[in-house]
Amino acid sequence: MRTSVRGIAAMAILAMTSAPVAAQNPVLESTTSAVTSGSGDTFDVTTGFVQVPELRGDPGAPRHTIDLAVVRVRRPGVAVQRSAHVILAGGPGDSGVNQVMDLVRQGGQGVWQLFDGDVIGIDQRGTGRSRPNLQTPVRYDLPLDKPGSMDEWLPRMRQISRTVAEAFRARGIRLEAYNTRESADDVADVIRALGYERVTLWGRSYGSHLALATVARHRGIVDRLVLIGPEGPNHTWKRPSQVDVVIDELTARGATDLETNMRSVFARLREQPVTVRLPDPVTGGATAIVLGEFDVQWIAAQALSDPRLVATLPAAFREMAAGRFERIAQIALVRRSRAGVESAMKHMMDLSSGASPERARLIRDEAREALLGHAINFPTMFLADAWAPVTDLGDDFRKPVHATIPTLILVGDLDPRTPVANAREIAATLPSAAVVVLENATHQFDVFGSPAILDVLGRFLRRESVVNKLTLPAIVFSK
Repeated sequence: MRTSVRGIAAMAILAMTSAPVAAQNPVLESTTSAVTSGSGDTFDVTTGFVQVPELRGDPGAPRHTIDLAVVRVRRPGVAVQRSAHVILAGGPGDSGVNQVMDLVRQGGQGVWQLFDGDVIGIDQRGTGRSRPNLQTPVRYDLPLDKPGSMDEWLPRMRQISRTVAEAFRARGIRLEAYNTRESADDVADVIRALGYERVTLWGRSYGSHLALATVARHRGIVDRLVLIGPEGPNHTWKRPSQVDVVIDELTARGATDLETNMRSVFARLREQPVTVRLPDPVTGGATAIVLGEFDVQWIAAQALSDPRLVATLPAAFREMAAGRFERIAQIALVRRSRAGVESAMKHMMDLSSGASPERARLIRDEAREALLGHAINFPTMFLADAWAPVTDLGDDFRKPVHATIPTLILVGDLDPRTPVANAREIAATLPSAAVVVLENATHQFDVFGSPAILDVLGRFLRRESVVNKLTLPAIVFSK
């Protein structure tokens, strides 16, 4: 990326009056830099901050504010736009600013031809360059001399999370303000502050959860929706049975011994954990780790979201079924040494969205029989007491969103986190929605690197009909 001599990109909030912050349109001062991408295209890029209230609707609360980092990308010489495309990152906790800048650096002409207006990225409250940032380096320090288990780990995780929460609150940060309702209002405030009338919202994973919450609260400013790996209002906690569905599908698509070996390995570790000696990746000295059933369940639950890791699972479980645990022990050692809080924002967002009582009961019931148990929702689902007070957004927030907004939903048929069932449920109350099932796609797939997906996106944005299924290359399982 090359930046011209036209200046360093900047955007700043000017003086605020004594009127309530939420009622104001922040005054912005901006200078713009010309940025040339790797494809040779040139864009005008503006970055900076929009100030929003920390907590709305509480007249007794201190008037604290949050500075949201934003980026705007525009083709040079184009007149001021009244519409835009707004990128809402997932996680929660990923950077929308970075995602837009990655599009500038790496997106070719086929990508940028999709956008018929400016492109906006927002670092959601608590993330990226937004102030304050709620990232923390605090680790859980999971012990190596006992097998991993929820019963063993959760007391430690709760205590450490409680300490981190107290530290943030001691700084005057109201953690209960970090919820999707406030974040949806942030999206609306940014759109209005930048002078747009209507936007296309792009949300992936948690970003789709936020996009739907924005529609529910600010329908009039949303022109179109693109939801990728969709998480509906009541989908924050994942159903363990849907993880089993993906494992069954992998077994049917060439990983013929995966489920059998999983059951064999879990039964063995449940009866007798194994101790593996191996080099410490930090010190280089010898160390040992005791592996239990939950260690492997937790690793497998995370691996199922990434096609590169999915491809290695059959071979890994084949090794373990034969009594060789060295490779999984290396992974478990890294996971235990690096596992930590990561971001208070992530925990607060997920805990406040939560689940309806019916879905929560369903998850608990399914976890008793599911192959990976509760691993798909571990640990945040079990840490509410450590982060209290948490704003429970309630079942009204978790109701399906009804709207006639044109919507495109892309979903992988091997996605255990945001499965096809999510997409169907969301589309049921969005009569102008088109669901495109991506065969062989997991939770992570390259949206802008696939010509077939780009074609679907282009057709939708041009308001043309789209196919209901795309077949991507099959996962090739390692030997």
